Amino acid sequence: MSKTAASTKIALPLISGVGLLAAVGVTTVGAQQETTMTRLFVPVEIAADLSDLPGAERDALAHIVDAARVMDGLFLEQVWAGNPSMLLSLLNNQSATGVARLDFFLLNKGPWSRIEDNRRFVPGAPEKPPGANFYPVDATRGEIAAWFDQLEGQARREATGFFTTIRRGADGGFSIIPYSVEYQGPLAIAAEHLRAAARATAQPTLRRYLESRATAFASNDYYDSDVAWLELDASIEPTIGPYEVY
Repeated sequence: MSKTAASTKIALPLISGVGLLAAVGVTTVGAQQETTMTRLFVPVEIAADLSDLPGAERDALAHIVDAARVMDGLFLEQVWAGNPSMLLSLLNNQSATGVARLDFFLLNKGPWSRIEDNRRFVPGAPEKPPGANFYPVDATRGEIAAWFDQLEGQARREATGFFTTIRRGADGGFSIIPYSVEYQGPLAIAAEHLRAAARATAQPTLRRYLESRATAFASNDYYDSDVAWLELDASIEPTIGPYEVY
């Protein structure tokens, strides 16, 4: 079971960075006990030369980054429903171990080490749910597949589409929830940031993309804004929305 996660990538000319590998000890949970694992990451600054970017475009970029921060939090929720509460718990632990866990949690967007077959490194964390937070945590693959099979027409297209979640109702059955409803609050905030960026920029194709993508967050129809992205001819070329980014 899989859905496309909301994620953000902001592309600018002249962005550069260098990746480094280093061994850093952090605390993890495995085989019912805490052990030390090696983490092959170090912070690396990725900078961009903005000296030639006009003031209006810098203002637009700042609003786009604000929207990206909203999407970052939304993605955390999509990975696992328990992530927001676990994040608050980790923030309250100021011990050296707690700080290390928080750092690794933010890097992995959850309590599982992505480069170690999703090994849990926070005590009390469950196994990583195979359906992330796009499906009910108690739903089996077979149960979902059987439900898909009895759907027809528009209902089936929506249930198997990229921009919906599946939730369990009070009667125990499944229901289809569009992203625009499931994430209405965060998407409304992100849309306002994009509209502010659109008002700031002097570049017509960037303005069209930002305005149409803000509209898509409410309509759940991304076609027009996808076309606008293909037609971008601007010094800032952002991609923001429900896409997998590698």
